[in-house]
Amino acid sequence: MQIDRAVLAVVVAATVCVAPVLAAADDDDGFIPTGFRITPVAAPGARFERLDTGLRADGNADAAEAAATVVSPDGKTLLVLTSGYNIAFKTEAGADITHAPIDPETGDADAAAKPVKKAEWVFVYDVAHGAPVKTQQIAIPNTYDGIAWRHDGRGFYVSGGIDDRVYAYERGRSGFAARPSFVLGHNANDSRSVPSYDGGILKKTFAGRILPKLLPTGAVVAGLGASADGRVLFAANMENDSLSVIDTATHRAQDVAFFTPGSATPRGEFPYGVAVRSDAAGRMAETYVSSLRDDDVIGVDASGRLHEIPVGDGPNNLVLSPDGATLYVVNGNSDTVSAIDTATDTLAATISLSRPGDRYKGANANGLAVSPDGTRLYVTLGGENALAVVDLTHRRVLGRIPTGWYPTGVAVSHDGSALYVVNEKSNPGPDPANGYAPPAGKARNTTFANQYGWAQEKAGLLYLPVPDDASLVTLSAQVDANDNFRNRAVDDAMMDFLHAKIKHVIYITNENRTYDQVLGDLAGANGDPALTTFPQPLSPNHHAFARDFVTLDNFYDPAESSGVGWNWSVAGHANDYTERAQSVLYGNAEFAGLTYDYQGTNRNIALGLPQTGGTTPFDERITGVLDPTGSSSILPGPKDVAASDGDGDLDGDAAGGYIWDDALRHGLRVRDYGEHIDLAYYDRIAGAPFVRVVRDPFAEHVPQAIQTKPDLMSRTDVYYRGFDQTVPDVYRYEEWKREFDGYVKRGDLPELEVMTVPHDHFGDFKDAIEGLTTPSLQFADNDYALGKILETVSRSPYWNDTAIFMLEDDSQSGPDHVNTHRSTAFVLSPYTKRGVVDHTIYTTDNVLRTIEAILGIDPLGIEDANAAPMSSVFARVPNLAPYRAVVPGSLCAPPVAKDLLGAACTASGTPRTAAVRDRHDGAWWAAMTAGMDFTGPDRVDAGA
Repeated sequence: MQIDRAVLAVVVAATVCVAPVLAAADDDDGFIPTGFRITPVAAPGARFERLDTGLRADGNADAAEAAATVVSPDGKTLLVLTSGYNIAFKTEAGADITHAPIDPETGDADAAAKPVKKAEWVFVYDVAHGAPVKTQQIAIPNTYDGIAWRHDGRGFYVSGGIDDRVYAYERGRSGFAARPSFVLGHNANDSRSVPSYDGGILKKTFAGRILPKLLPTGAVVAGLGASADGRVLFAANMENDSLSVIDTATHRAQDVAFFTPGSATPRGEFPYGVAVRSDAAGRMAETYVSSLRDDDVIGVDASGRLHEIPVGDGPNNLVLSPDGATLYVVNGNSDTVSAIDTATDTLAATISLSRPGDRYKGANANGLAVSPDGTRLYVTLGGENALAVVDLTHRRVLGRIPTGWYPTGVAVSHDGSALYVVNEKSNPGPDPANGYAPPAGKARNTTFANQYGWAQEKAGLLYLPVPDDASLVTLSAQVDANDNFRNRAVDDAMMDFLHAKIKHVIYITNENRTYDQVLGDLAGANGDPALTTFPQPLSPNHHAFARDFVTLDNFYDPAESSGVGWNWSVAGHANDYTERAQSVLYGNAEFAGLTYDYQGTNRNIALGLPQTGGTTPFDERITGVLDPTGSSSILPGPKDVAASDGDGDLDGDAAGGYIWDDALRHGLRVRDYGEHIDLAYYDRIAGAPFVRVVRDPFAEHVPQAIQTKPDLMSRTDVYYRGFDQTVPDVYRYEEWKREFDGYVKRGDLPELEVMTVPHDHFGDFKDAIEGLTTPSLQFADNDYALGKILETVSRSPYWNDTAIFMLEDDSQSGPDHVNTHRSTAFVLSPYTKRGVVDHTIYTTDNVLRTIEAILGIDPLGIEDANAAPMSSVFARVPNLAPYRAVVPGSLCAPPVAKDLLGAACTASGTPRTAAVRDRHDGAWWAAMTAGMDFTGPDRVDAGA
């Protein structure tokens, strides 16, 4: 096993002992679905509370995803801002909880506008006497992480996110009241309470004008800052690569452009955090803006000149020291803080937030605050569920304090004695009525609770006195224990054995199912048959995988949705940009304004392709296809804002990135089937997709996939179609088998194959081919394709040294009686135990850690480095019995086309289940889902 051990002596010595295995997941022991634990009240004197909205007695409509917190200039008032999934809640009687949009011209609720079923929140707390006391809560339709106090402390500003405005509030006799908003003018109808969400950077380009549906981008306001004299307000336009400069007296706004379409030089892209340095008279001297994509800070001086200051990977939030001499920038991907000398605008120092000797990232540093005396820096570590305490004199981490799940912001009391930390999530618990649930599940939700995973995870506020040095040592050890650092010190004999035996891994990711939804009817395991939507007759191979090999009934996907899930599945964690943007994208943004920046695309652009100059759509970006002049080109270069540190870096000393990067660094061969594909070419323009569907694309020379990652370009099967719900998984299996047969013939199977077999997501029923026009039929198609993959491998010469790992990228779309994150996972190999139910808690990172140990490659980040391999799943004596796929009988009956499976439906001796009659036909499903977007994972409103 290859793993860094330099850090182990320090970590293990400081680690608090905890039980290595739990029997179940619950809130009592602090378990969260990442495999870590949280202990938010571990610090002496700590108090932790949810952000209670009072809208429901059971807390179902409490606020989620706290994004930032700030203390007023006089130190008496604390603000907490949410930005996330705060949408689609009902009262206990079933009425929609609605909120009035805000008229930007007055700042008041627009009673004439249609109410909306969403609201973000600003919570106001009195902290004049120490512990926070809530005095007010303010509903705002849309936000995105930005909040700043007015210079005099009598008001504050909130970024309006996709609303393309800055909301303003002023203190009155009964609390803070709304004032006219600052409208930034990017969206059409910007002065309306609900504008058109079309104001992104491509709006005025040729490509954006001719195909706005294919390339939708909207304006998004992120970080805010104000000059000390209160005359100028600054807002980062995250989707326009610019900074709005706002005259607070006249409300006039003008943009300072960092990047313009057509430029070949990246600068200031995805601007996020803002800090303003003022001169002695209070006038703005320089405004600093972090660029999430370009790894620099843009300084804008009073004359409008721009200065680029390189920092670490993924800079997000930033703060000035009390004297203004130093700007601290937290780098979310590289787990560092950059200290910038503001007199020279040069990098003065880089402070590592990692443990000594540890090369793995994933702490997701994302918020920071400086003590009033300038000697301490506090940094929230979203991935570690902790707060780092940094000694600024010696520029080193003194220790860590446990927090709630995924902290995002920290503030310090005026006297420096107390800390206020906000976090995004909580353990969601069961969701028997979630998603595509059977009537029995729906019947359990008698109070109309929103049981969608994002909706059940609630934000919190942690108050704690600053701990002394002795307490900090104990608290740091608790963080190490919570984050499973003890697992790094364990040599695993089973993994060493398997490394010598298994030479090939096939890693398959599917879409969105829970354990009960598929395997709840499996005897002998912890399932609920009443919640099973796809029982054994529809999913005979899923059931056989679990029954004949190992049933994992305590397996968890860490992710809430696909954008987060794809990163967890192939990178071991999601970076901070992804964690923050996903909840907003799926929540209040409702896929407006923000774009689906995952699987290698940002702003719907495949980053691995050249801007222009290709000869086919397969060797240039969609903007180049639509506009060969290059004047519509954006996002130059392959940098992916949603990717973690190490993406595409194949240097032997590098770490991180994706599982294929890791394998390639170690000289292993990789083949990709459907992972990280540009899905824009599957969109139907004028009724037909750019890339037409072909059953045997290799024979007809019709490529089906356009890769988004440069290092996978030559390693992707271009005839294997990616996420397209109109296409059967049987087609995908047949193309994979064509290549697999070639590998068998030549004896050159790659050591790692990554695959997506996505039809268990289901959708697009109107355009679905081969008669697969209902969820049950599409799931059965997925089941049979997976069964045929195992059958093919198990009847080949490679069966004796191959392992197949199969899981869902997330579990958001189904019911489960244990936890909304509980899902299915399968380990299929000759060395997998047979007929065993394993109750061990495992997560996606345990799967990745097992793959890494078997292949002899490194972990990708701290999450999978700290995950234990799945040794309990394996045996030392192989069972080489081949597998035979079972035909779901529904695939052999109308409306499924007879030629989909052909002879498999009629051959004697072929195992087949009985056909299951659908309650509704394809026409019903097409009508019920009309207008829904199935062009990518999860683009359908979860509440629809």
